[in-house]
Amino acid sequence: MLASTLKRLRSAARLTLQQLSERSGVSVSTLSKIENGQLSPTYEKIAALASGLGVEVGELFGQPPKPTPLGRRSITRAGGGMVHETDQYRYEALNADLPNKRLVPLVTTIKARSVEDFGELPRHDGEEFLYVLEGEVTVHTDFYTPFTLSTGDSCYFDSGMGHACVSGGAEDARVLWVCSHTSLA
Repeated sequence: MLASTLKRLRSAARLTLQQLSERSGVSVSTLSKIENGQLSPTYEKIAALASGLGVEVGELFGQPPKPTPLGRRSITRAGGGMVHETDQYRYEALNADLPNKRLVPLVTTIKARSVEDFGELPRHDGEEFLYVLEGEVTVHTDFYTPFTLSTGDSCYFDSGMGHACVSGGAEDARVLWVCSHTSLA
């Protein structure tokens, strides 16, 4: 495999054996033997060939280079998220300046006190993670008995299943709510 990969990369770079020899420090006769499968080079020779070809060492082993990550980053300071309020929830969207996220993080204040406040249970594509920051939250879903989460508790569920959260105490509850959307994944 190394033999054919080396030959392909050298041809793609439009280099003769002599030119690659000059760039890599590997003799022409050794290069010829490697390309013809007559010699298995040491790691040092492979590294020299990669350098001479201007490729990553892994590429000589048949591993195409991985794309460089975009390095996206976003910071939201405490209380600095974009707020959206409904009768049931007050959402603070975190890192809203970053487009095309696969995850949507929200600090949500749960104002609803009864599942009847919702009418039909909301549902959408994706998955959700809920972590209780303050208070008690009762989670209602289509297929499961309602359950209560306290500070420090969490749950994870399919967003396609109808779901609603209500505050289980006298005070509004606060949660970290992270949603994914399959249309973005």
